[in-house]
Formats: sequence, structure tokens, C-alpha cells
Amino acid sequence: MREMAEFEKLTDIFKATEETLRNSFFSERPAAHCLIATLRDKPELPVAYIMWFHNYSSFLDKRGLYLEDLYIQPAHRGEGLGKMALQHLARQAIEQDCGRFEWVVLDWNQNAIDFYKHLGADILPEWRIVRLTGNALQRLAALEV
Repeated sequence: MREMAEFEKLTDIFKATEETLRNSFFSERPAAHCLIATLRDKPELPVAYIMWFHNYSSFLDKRGLYLEDLYIQPAHRGEGLGKMALQHLARQAIEQDCGRFEWVVLDWNQNAIDFYKHLGADILPEWRIVRLTGNALQRLAALEV
């Protein structure tokens, strides 16, 4: 995960630790799900991971599957791991009767954009992510209405 934060130039907000991740994935009510890909001849060496959770669509009145992270180490890109990971999650979405499977992509990551388009995904240029974190989240929560 730290490698992904470095790739996305977001190490300044990276806070995950082994303990927090253990709680997020293995607690009584996990916040998300994660799979790690390893090499057949080196099963102790992780080379990729995917992390996802469920969201909900009011218009479809169904939950959706949201891909939070898909990271493949640069040395293992182009080997089919990305396609395999997305196919796995697409099958999960169908088996769990999800109305959609979605994720975001950084606008500068043209390789990923091209890959997703090749798989049939729509890139929604009219949608923008809106996010509150840290002090901005605290300020809004403290506002008198």
C-alpha cells in the first residue's frame, strides 16, 4: 500500500499500519476486503493487491462494489494481473447482485485509463470526487446549523 501511495504521490496522507489494517480487514465488521497476489514460485512475495468495499446506489436500489485500490508492482505489470483482478471483482459483483462496479482513476494515469477503456469501462468526465478529510472534516462537523 505504501508503494501505491508513492506512485500516486500521496505519501503525506498515508497513515495505515499493520494494526489498523488488521482491524479494517479482520474485525467483526470489516470495513473492506483485500486480496493479495503472489508469485507461484515465491508465495511469500506479494506483487499486487486489490481492496474493495460495498457502496449503495439509490437510483438502482442496489448495493455496488467499489474498487478502492488496484496496485501491481511495476515489474509485474503487463502480465494479466490487472485483468484477472478486475474479472474477479466483476464476478463478485454479479454473484452478490450488485447494481454496479466502479472505481476512480487519476487523470494523469493514461496507461490505466486506456486499460480500463479496453475492458469496456466508461470514464465519466462530468463527475468529480468531493472529499472532506482532516481539519476540513472537523470544521464542517463543528458548524452550527
